[in-house]
Amino acid sequence: MQALYSYFQSEQQDIARAERELVNGTEKTHELYLTVLGFLSELAHQDRLYYEDAPASLVTGKRRTAASKLNDLEFIRWLEESTEVSAAFKKSKMSWQQDLDTVKQVFQHIRQQDTYLQYISGGSHGAEGQRAFLKWLIKEIFHGTETFTHFLEEKSIYWAESLDLVEGMAVKTTEVQREGGFRLVTILKDEEDDLQFMRELIQKTIRDDGYFHQLIADKTKNWDADRIALVDIILMKMALCEILNIENIPVKVSINEYIDISKDYSTPNSKGFINGVIDKLVIELKSQGKIHKTGRGLVE
Repeated sequence: MQALYSYFQSEQQDIARAERELVNGTEKTHELYLTVLGFLSELAHQDRLYYEDAPASLVTGKRRTAASKLNDLEFIRWLEESTEVSAAFKKSKMSWQQDLDTVKQVFQHIRQQDTYLQYISGGSHGAEGQRAFLKWLIKEIFHGTETFTHFLEEKSIYWAESLDLVEGMAVKTTEVQREGGFRLVTILKDEEDDLQFMRELIQKTIRDDGYFHQLIADKTKNWDADRIALVDIILMKMALCEILNIENIPVKVSINEYIDISKDYSTPNSKGFINGVIDKLVIELKSQGKIHKTGRGLVE
């Protein structure tokens, strides 16, 4: 959607460039995901230093202590010891060493929060307790202060729109997989097939833009064109492209996906508007025999 938005807004409409931007955006999202995991590891390092470097109290003569530290988390130990993670960090050239001020600022915020204080004073924690704490920690990093997200947005223009997705990926990574242990989450389940789908969707949406535009125009005659958000138009064109060209995706799935995207990127009224227009067009296109689905449970 973002790649098509840029394409239609550009004076020089270059399909090849739009495809490159699409693939590049996907790669940058993976890079952001690794950057977030690296941040969690650095945060644990700051936590360790905080207690190691703490001077003795003039009153009690004792140093600050914690019954449980971030470094005790099984997930953090995995991040620091896994060859899979180490290789991914090395390949992406991920490092926070030049930006430790941001890590320190976020840690100072985290260590003042009640949830953190309760966790470190609670002794040993089981798997569920650790995961619940990590879920809170990731949410607090993303939403508790603007320091972290502002830093990432300044780092890359590609990262700003991927923060919610990557937050979810980070949380998912903290879940122990069925086969035991933690695993890095991949953005593309099947890289070859997914990239082919992405390219096909963007190519055919652009190729059939005039046709899709006319279909939508016929169903929105009572609407002032200026009142229809450009994002809504693009999402409807993408939905039509997917419904008409991608034979192994159910119609309802396509409609629901684009409605969900509109909730995050368009107006409060977009959900109902897109659903109403596409529903009418699907009925019409089916009656004309233009929608063909193949695969088990898809043939109507």
